[in-house]
Amino acid sequence: MEDRATQYHREMNAFIMEEIDEGVSTPSKSEPGKLARLSSMQFQELATDVYDELKRRQSPVQDMPFLHVRDHYHPKRNQARQKLATLSRPKFVDLVHDVNEELKRRFPHKLTAPQGYGAPSHVASYESLNISPVTDHDVADGGYTADFGRYEQQQQHQQQQQPPPLRAPSVEGYGAPASASEMEKLRNEYESRLAAMRRRVGQLESQLLDQRGDNLHEKASEQLDNLERLNSVLSQKNERLENDLQILREQVVRAKAEVPALREENERLRQERAQFIDRERDLKTKLDESRAAVRRLKTTSVFAMDHGDTGIAPPPVFVNTGGVVRPSSVRTFQEAVEALLSALRSGDMERELLAAQDAIRAACRGLEADVHGYQAAHASNPAAWPLADDDMVRVPGLLQSMDANLQGLTEAADKHLGSMGVLPISLFEAAASHLATSVVDLVKLLKVCSDESKAAPRLQAASQRGLEESMDNIVAGIQNMLRLVRAATPDPNALHTALQEVTGSIRTTIGICRAEFKAIEAGSTAGVQINADLYSPEAAQSVLCGLEKGNLQLMDQLNDINEALEAADDSDLDNEIVRELLGEMAFKHGLTSALIDVGRFTKTLVAWLE
Repeated sequence: MEDRATQYHREMNAFIMEEIDEGVSTPSKSEPGKLARLSSMQFQELATDVYDELKRRQSPVQDMPFLHVRDHYHPKRNQARQKLATLSRPKFVDLVHDVNEELKRRFPHKLTAPQGYGAPSHVASYESLNISPVTDHDVADGGYTADFGRYEQQQQHQQQQQPPPLRAPSVEGYGAPASASEMEKLRNEYESRLAAMRRRVGQLESQLLDQRGDNLHEKASEQLDNLERLNSVLSQKNERLENDLQILREQVVRAKAEVPALREENERLRQERAQFIDRERDLKTKLDESRAAVRRLKTTSVFAMDHGDTGIAPPPVFVNTGGVVRPSSVRTFQEAVEALLSALRSGDMERELLAAQDAIRAACRGLEADVHGYQAAHASNPAAWPLADDDMVRVPGLLQSMDANLQGLTEAADKHLGSMGVLPISLFEAAASHLATSVVDLVKLLKVCSDESKAAPRLQAASQRGLEESMDNIVAGIQNMLRLVRAATPDPNALHTALQEVTGSIRTTIGICRAEFKAIEAGSTAGVQINADLYSPEAAQSVLCGLEKGNLQLMDQLNDINEALEAADDSDLDNEIVRELLGEMAFKHGLTSALIDVGRFTKTLVAWLE
């Protein structure tokens, strides 16, 4: 240790003087004796560790943050060596100063001052500057001596035989007092060093304030950068949203510009549809007229004879100027029978057969109305009847026979529908033949009036009963269908049945109204229930056209249901495809619109009834 003490002292003394010259830190006084209590081995280890830390700090290459661990050192010593790196620079200078002073105390014979200054050169220098060495509290704050003390307790059993530390000899006799000029020179030198240290302290304080200001500036600058980045992100987002908004506005403008054209196109299509409906109605009327003409020319039935169009003279046995039956009633019955027979072979047999039944019943009621009207018109003068008394007795029986055969035809139709077409058609045709035979017998007896304008007016009750009944059926059917359509899940079977009944009632009403309107226009208003003050040809034509148009729309809806049933390939209407169709808003809207139109024209007819 004595060999290394000189090197330690020289290096530490040079380090302390450099610190004093730079004015960075100054060693302060410490209480003497703290390091003196250490054994020689303990102090040797302390001096070695402090010297190693000093060389590490002075090394130009700072590649070691702390002293390396040495395997042959105790772990506590290695820990204390590494903790030296955590000491601040002033505290480390104080520790170096204390170790250096203890070296001079323990090895005075090795560390004599050159040129007669003696050992107390640095101590005297420190004391002349009135600088106190490091205190016990400061050394304890450094942590090294505390850790080393704990290490000392673990090594005491190894140090029991160590000799007591050497005591420094008295400084008396080392060197001679300096002259007054030298003392003055020394005092001036240390005063200049003290002024330099004060300037250094001022510089450090200024640097500290600048550093604090720089930290605040850096924080503010960082916050500003963050805000600028956030502003940039929000600006980009705002620009993107503005672009999207501009695109949407342009789309809205284009859509608004297209609305008038679409409205015009929609109106044009609506007009074309109305024209097609009118044309279809006209073509249907022409078709019916053509069929009637063909029947008049080709049939051998007396019901098909038209005495004004074909120029063929009717047999006198059927036609008479005083005939009871109207030609239109016979023609209506014949057309109803033909429609009934055609419905049996139709693809939509169920719907068309029900409609044909209604037409047959209406035709039979028309024949009864002709008979009852003629009887009422000639009740006061029975001699005016062109029949003998024996023939007149047969009239009630013929009417009862016609009613019975009509009832038989209705039952045959119900059985045929119930069998889903399994029963032979010949059974149904036989029932229709019986009804036609009874009508032929009635016509043979009562004759056909050659001029319908001169026919007796029908009884009001029969006509009114048929018209009122059909209109009541229409109103009840419309109410029932509106209730079904407005339901969340309409019942397909109930809606289909109600739709068939309403269309049949509409056709019956149209047939009765057409006959009533012709009678009014012909001047035969005695048996008509239409209010003449409210009736006008234009209004009558509008009502008929409206009912026919509404009926066509309802028939379209009915056809849609039948097509959905065929697409589902199921005999039951209550299937997924039909339910999906009934749930569509377009279907509901079209059906509701048609029902409302039919109801409006039916209300007009009700107002015309007396």
